[in-house]
Amino acid sequence: MYPKISLINKNKSELVVFERDFNNPFNEGFIIYWEISKSNNKQFIFKKRLTTIRALNKLKKLLDDGWTKLNFSDQAA
Repeated sequence: MYPKISLINKNKSELVVFERDFNNPFNEGFIIYWEISKSNNKQFIFKKRLTTIRALNKLKKLLDDGWTKLNFSDQAA
């Protein structure tokens, strides 16, 4: 199954979000890159479609490079 996780780098300047494709949640999804400014504003960098296998490989590489998981609860605003 496609990962549903958010990671932040060591400098807290970049955020990566793995998001499932609701039309194909078991095989594909998206990886979304954000830049975080000093005022904690997020700026979209790019969004890319990935297969589950490529997403899991990318997730493993990011974790090995020292990125940490963020704990977001699924709350409505």
